[in-house]
Amino acid sequence: MSRALLHAALLCAAVAAAPGCLGPTEVPLMGSARITSDFDSYAISRVGIVPFGALEGTELVPHEVGEIEAQFQAEFAASTPYELVALRGLDLAEVLTPEPFRQGTYSPTTIRTLRDRYRLDALLLGSVTTRDVIPPQVLGAQVDLVSCETGAVVWSASVVVDASRREVRDAVEVWARHTLGDPGEAPLTLLAPGRFARFTAFQLARLL
Repeated sequence: MSRALLHAALLCAAVAAAPGCLGPTEVPLMGSARITSDFDSYAISRVGIVPFGALEGTELVPHEVGEIEAQFQAEFAASTPYELVALRGLDLAEVLTPEPFRQGTYSPTTIRTLRDRYRLDALLLGSVTTRDVIPPQVLGAQVDLVSCETGAVVWSASVVVDASRREVRDAVEVWARHTLGDPGEAPLTLLAPGRFARFTAFQLARLL
């Protein structure tokens, strides 16, 4: 269980088991995460978001990746205590070699350069693992949080949200009711790629 979810669970218990305790924690979890045992020893405040990529074999055009990335950035900004810095521009292109983070290894030189140039404590690296915008939609993503101090992956999470599954549709309905405040938004979320990406991003952001 993530620290945020644990805190929310304790808060609910402290309110004398009041019925409802409505909020994001009621939305069923779709994804899974791994966190290092010494995570709390890292001083992480300012996190750079490296442009999202698509894993080999995932058919996506750049604007689709950009839309998904924007939704993830918004959800992580809303759900985590970090200051997020979107890394962009020609200067970033000069630092990053082609596919520098997509093979499961992270160049210490690249990480140090980004750390010093943008005053970062960590990098958030995301990849789209699967995508189908034709209903029922499918969206999968993986996100790693890499310490700029050690170069180690201190947190990693992945999710595949498949709208053909009943439990996913039920989770979207709960999310629309408790997070958006309107259960009528659930059908639109299942049909609109941007809204579906937001729900998927919400799922991963909850785990950090």
